[in-house]
Amino acid sequence: MEQEVFEWKEEYEIGVAEIDRAHKQLFSIVNRIINNFMDMDFEKNKMTCMEAIKYLKSYTIKHFAEEEAFQCSINYGGYKVHKKIHDNMRDVVIPALEKEVTAKSYSKEALEHFVGACAGWLAAHVLVEDQAITGKTRSKWTANVVDEDNREDTLDAIVKNYIKGLFRMNAQLINKNYHGYELTKPFCYTDTFTTPNGDTFSVVSAVEESVLQIIALKFFKESVFVMDGVMSSMLSEMLKSFNMEIMMAFLNNSLSNTQSRIMSNADFYKLFETVYPDYTMLWRTEYGYIAFCIKKRPVQQ
Repeated sequence: MEQEVFEWKEEYEIGVAEIDRAHKQLFSIVNRIINNFMDMDFEKNKMTCMEAIKYLKSYTIKHFAEEEAFQCSINYGGYKVHKKIHDNMRDVVIPALEKEVTAKSYSKEALEHFVGACAGWLAAHVLVEDQAITGKTRSKWTANVVDEDNREDTLDAIVKNYIKGLFRMNAQLINKNYHGYELTKPFCYTDTFTTPNGDTFSVVSAVEESVLQIIALKFFKESVFVMDGVMSSMLSEMLKSFNMEIMMAFLNNSLSNTQSRIMSNADFYKLFETVYPDYTMLWRTEYGYIAFCIKKRPVQQ
């Protein structure tokens, strides 16, 4: 009997029956893939996983089209940005993950990466972007003017909103000039973003393990928390979304992601020994700390 590992919850609903049914089905597809390799007989389940991945791809395309049509029907102000996020998932993320799974012959590692990345993207998208359509979360795209003299306050508001929406936690800014003092077992993720006019930013988020455990257990049942490959991929995708969407709102601009990777703790702390970031902030949640750093890179001549 299939276990409910990646759980859909009523709190994820946006209040539009057709869209909520589709989201529930997407969660079910991801859950099915996880169940396919939890019995440890990967060769037996290879064909099932292949079909599930094909279905996920086709169903996602169908759902995106329906959701975009609904946004147009209500004149949703965030439609253009939302569609770009859909396009990137459909045209870039899923094909790249499918290619990796095929190249690695549907190995355990490849499937863990695939399902973890899909789970992370789906959770981040449904809980923040999609709920903003009906006002259940505050859309980040309504704050079009950033006061240059209060950029830290703007960043604080954006991050708090995102932590509340995606991680389901409250956050309090406790340091506007975090100096890199040691966090407890942080998971560090870095992205490089480029704006249409060529400005390049390096962004790092560092989240303590105690916070990550709570985040993971909000989506996965406790019995599967030990699936490191799935969890690592899921958390990476969630932090990639965290970095991208905070920066898009902070700069009020579209961005292209040119590099993403997990960063070692040693490399994270080195940031504060060499080229000090332009913005370094630290938030405290009820479960631990989250740091966020931004560094604008010089234009290459």
